[in-house]
Amino acid sequence: MELKEQLKKYRQQMQWTQKELAAELNVSDKTISSWETGRTYPDVEMLLHLSKLFAVPLEELMTGDVKMVQTIDENVRQKKWYQGILIALLLLLAGSILFLKTYQYQNQWVDRFNPFLEMKVGYATLPKKVQAPYKNIWSTDDSFGSGTRLDFYAGETEPGKNYAMIQHKGLYVRRVALIPWKTIPSTYRNIMTKNPKLANAMTPDEPNHH
Repeated sequence: MELKEQLKKYRQQMQWTQKELAAELNVSDKTISSWETGRTYPDVEMLLHLSKLFAVPLEELMTGDVKMVQTIDENVRQKKWYQGILIALLLLLAGSILFLKTYQYQNQWVDRFNPFLEMKVGYATLPKKVQAPYKNIWSTDDSFGSGTRLDFYAGETEPGKNYAMIQHKGLYVRRVALIPWKTIPSTYRNIMTKNPKLANAMTPDEPNHH
């Protein structure tokens, strides 16, 4: 006996209408009708629920309905395939997050697209004459002296404009503006060197980037 016939038989034995059985299973009466006409099949979880409601072994409900068994088997395989894809995507996401968290301030292209780094504005003293690009320039990123050593392109410095305002994210430099000393906030000037000859020099206790 096919499942559709089994469901109708046991429902009638329980003296339930399709609507009453639907209420027991928390589905619509159209779903029950679809099962009993063989248009669709209940999933494994719903079959277990039906087995308990009718007090009938699951094997008895499924016996004789080869098509239904094949459909459920296919659904289970498909579900496992989707679960495998989901697990692979989660592992890829976790690996990407770990990589971005641990590989900061090591490559400008990685830093450029790293969502865990914030865009900062720092100030730097530049050498008087430099062939582009500027190399290993210390950018003071806050008034406490934290900063980052950066490589970037900018125009040749003009007299009185041996200083730069640098917008960067990690090692990735987005914008550079050449500015005079007096336009740098005083809290930054107090911890920066004004001498262009010391632009690439180590500060007395050079802070780590953050």
